[in-house]
Amino acid sequence: MTDKSDRSENSDRKELERRLEQARRMERDNDDPLTKERLGQLIRDLEEQLR
Repeated sequence: MTDKSDRSENSDRKELERRLEQARRMERDNDDPLTKERLGQLIRDLEEQLR
């Protein structure tokens, strides 16, 4: 059972990392200040979840 739990945690982490990279790309490529602010908050939240 632990092996299955480890795989689930690993896939969850990979998904968070994928979302973080996507948010960083979107923030970098976006010029709208409000969108950049919201993406910045999302990035901080995702980074916190990955700790």
